[in-house]
This record gives sequence, C-alpha cells and structure tokens, in this order.
Amino acid sequence: MVHNRDVELLHISKSKTPESHDVSSQNSDLTDKSYTINLSSLETGSAETTDPDLLLKHFLQVGPTAWTQEEEKKVLRKTDWRIMVWACVMFFSLELDRANISNVLTTDFLKQTDMTTQDYNLGQTVFLVCFLVMEIPSQMIIRYFGPEVWIPVMMSVWGAVAFCQAFIKSRGAYLATRALLGTCEGGFIPGLVLYLTSFYKSHELSVRFSWIWSTSTFTDVVSALLAVGILQMKHVHGWHDWQWLFLIEGLLTFVIGVLTAIILPSIRKPLISRVYTVRETAILRAKVVLDDDSKGRALERGRHLHISFKTIFNSLFDRYLFPIYLLGFFGFIPSLQAKQYMTINLKAMKFTTLQSNLLTIPGCLCVIFTMLIASWLADKYRTKWIWPIVGSIWTIPCLIALITLPDNASRWVRYTCSSLIVGYPYFHPILIAWISCNSNDHERRALSSAWYNIFVQCGKIAASNIYQSKDAPYYHTGNKALLGIACATSVISFSTGMWFKYENKKRDRALDAMTEEQREEYKATTSDIGNRRLDFKLNN
Repeated sequence: MVHNRDVELLHISKSKTPESHDVSSQNSDLTDKSYTINLSSLETGSAETTDPDLLLKHFLQVGPTAWTQEEEKKVLRKTDWRIMVWACVMFFSLELDRANISNVLTTDFLKQTDMTTQDYNLGQTVFLVCFLVMEIPSQMIIRYFGPEVWIPVMMSVWGAVAFCQAFIKSRGAYLATRALLGTCEGGFIPGLVLYLTSFYKSHELSVRFSWIWSTSTFTDVVSALLAVGILQMKHVHGWHDWQWLFLIEGLLTFVIGVLTAIILPSIRKPLISRVYTVRETAILRAKVVLDDDSKGRALERGRHLHISFKTIFNSLFDRYLFPIYLLGFFGFIPSLQAKQYMTINLKAMKFTTLQSNLLTIPGCLCVIFTMLIASWLADKYRTKWIWPIVGSIWTIPCLIALITLPDNASRWVRYTCSSLIVGYPYFHPILIAWISCNSNDHERRALSSAWYNIFVQCGKIAASNIYQSKDAPYYHTGNKALLGIACATSVISFSTGMWFKYENKKRDRALDAMTEEQREEYKATTSDIGNRRLDFKLNN
C-alpha cells in the first residue's frame, strides 16, 4: 500500500497471472496498456481522468476502499433509473404480446377465422414449444453479439410479428404467427437476466428481479384496460375489433423494441451511459467484478463464442444448480393452478362474471406486495434457501382447508383460501438470483438462466394437467396433489440449503489445511472451475 500519496505513484503494468485466476486479466482491454496514475487524484476523484479502464484497473487493485459508500449508493440509484426502469418496460412489452391472445378470445376471433378451440390450444402449444426450443440457442447468440445488441433485435422482430397477427385469416396463418412469436421471444427472459447481472452485485439482484415480475402482474391489468377500449373499435374502417387489438398492441411493442436499440446501455462500452461520470463508470464495473470475479467476462469487448455442447450439458447437470432447477419446476405449481382456475372456481360458486373478474384483484395485489417484501429480505439478509419453504408454509394450510371443507361451506372461505394461495410470497426472483450467484462462470450463468426458465415453463405444463374435469368443481384430488408438491418443495429447498452449508464448511476446512503458498498454488494451477473451486462460497 502506498502511504505518501502526494509524491508516490501507482504503476499498473501487464498482468502475467493466468487468465482464469486474475480478475483484471479477464478483460484484455484493461491489461494491454501500461499506465502511471497519481493515486491521490484517483482516490479523491479530483483528477479529470478520461479513461474509465485506467480507473477500473486501479479500483480492482485497491478494492472497495477506493470509493465511498455514498458514491456506490449514488451509482446504484442511477443504475436503477437508467437500467431497471427500461428493463421493466421491456418486460411489459413481452407480457403484453403474450397476454393479448386471451383478450382476443373474448371476441369472435375463432369464428371469423374459421378455427376451433382445439386450433387455439394447438397454437398455444406450438408457441410454447418454439419458446422452449429457442432458450439455449438464444443464449449462444447473446454471448456472441452481447445482450444489448440481440435483445432489441428480438423485441423488434416479435413486435413486427405481433402486429402482423392483425392479418390472420386462417388456421395456418395463426399457427405460423404463434410459432414465430415463440421463436422470437424464446431466450428473452434469461437474456435479460444475464444483462442485469452485469450491473448489480449478487445481494442486489433478488429485489430488482421482483420489480421485473411485478411488471407482469401490472401488465395483466393494463392489457385488460387497453382491451376494453380498443375492442370498441369494431368495424372501424371495416376491420374486426381483434384486428385493431393485435395491430395497436403489436405496433406498441415494435416501437419499444426500436427504442430499446437506442436506449439500452452496454456494460462493455468504455462509457456505459452519459448519466455516469468516468469515475462512476469505473465504480459500477469494479463493485460488480469484486463481488463476483466471473462477471469480469461480461466486460470483454468484441465477439466471443465459448459455449460448446459440453458446456451446455454440464450447465444442465451442474450438481449445485440442478436442485434450484427442481425448485423452479415444482415450486410455483400450487399458486399457478389456483390463479388459472380462480375465475372458473368463482363462477362455479355463483359469482357473476363482473364479480369474478373483480375478485381476482386482491390476490394479484397481495402477490406483488409479498414478493417485493420477500425479495428485499432475501437481499438484506443474503439468505435464499428459506423462501421456498416460507412460500410452502403459506400455501399448505390453505390447501388443507380446501381439501377438508365440506361442499356446502361458505364460498367466501373458499375464495379467501384461493386468494391467499395466489398471493403467497412469490420466490421466482429469488431463485433467479440464486442461480446467477452460484454459477460463478459467465457462460454457465447465461445457460443456467435458460435451463432454469425451461424447468419453470415445464412446471406450467405439468400444472395444467393437475385439475381434472371429473374432479370439478372443488378439485379435492387435485388439491391433494398440490399439497404433496408444496411439501416436496419444502424438502428440496431445506435439503439444498443444508447441503450448501455443509459444502461451504468442507471447503473452508480444505483451505484452512493449506499453507499460504499452497493456497496461492491452488489458485494458479487448479483445474476446478466455476462453482467447484474451493475458494468459491456457494450462495445460500
């Protein structure tokens, strides 16, 4: 450490440490130069430094003491406004195009296009298959071009396909547009997750992912309100009401996609955005890389394609990620089933159509509130394994009540139980953050987010088969299955948490048994990669 800051200089030269074990060497643009820097100027921010790479090298060497907590908080606030607000707009665009088909079904769309309900269901299946198939290829493309390039392309193309749905006249055209939408939208969610992880530290992610998924519920409300107005345009210029809905909402999505290409900042550009000063740009990068050095790969400039089929296979069967994939498959089935059948159950309990739609609102508001609180607490206390258990503890009593209630029980009691299941602490954002934290490798982080989303979507498919018509209207058998799934979720989460704690202690013992020289030799020569390194602590 240099103590006489008025006269001494910090000299940064090319690193000779192996690439995989030196944070600064992960960015070739930061190691190909030799700089002489006045340390006093950099630590106080008084110098008019115009090279953020120079500052970043200094910050990576000195550590978080090179800037103040107030500076880091200011950078975080700017990132929330500059990155997260538009990320929510982007997610709104996705959900709008995925949700409007349900609004279209309230019109004579099927009749006017000579289709049946079976044709509609087939289209939804085609959409989902294409959506899932594109998850992994899309991450490979994102790794090559960068999310700031590929995501706007995806959004613009699916926006164009979305408004072209206004010209559907047959079953074939409907199936083709559903296939194209699924293909274009597949990979967007894990791509957005990968993009956001480049701007935030591990313990800042859960609550911000909860903002994203709160947008989903908000979009459902906005979509319904837009549909109410747009569907009044029936016969305007000779068009059907559903054609106007597809056209207007599709054009809105297309415009958002084009604007995203202009607005979305790149973490790889020397100056990320004009909202940051040079010093703030370096602080943003340094704090993220010092928190998780594998994110240094996100700073690489140029196009890189390091993803092989072996990497894809290993990311699927990663023993420290696969339990979280399972939680993504099982964890959301009870609430998803309750949400999907809420209006059907309310109609069966003799509520009117208007009442049934209005009574869905409390559950939606509740899930936003509980999700935000749970995600905030997960980040604050840096504990993730407990939240699937909390979610299960929330839903289990309600499921038991629905199973044991007699058929002549008060409809308001059934409604309350169903609404509480829908409004449970939705831990999806927490699991996404957990996946990201425990990947400890840039390529694996991209792929693991995609695999996790595939498991979640497969869980939705499984959920759609639990309630059977012969079990209507109260679905006692189906609720017993949901009860078993909620219990299984708790067991998986608890076991995973305890296993990670044990693994971390075992790694600590192994490192403590080494001398300082042995630890340095391990860091320099080990073949362990990613989350298998002894010096990596599994996030729990």
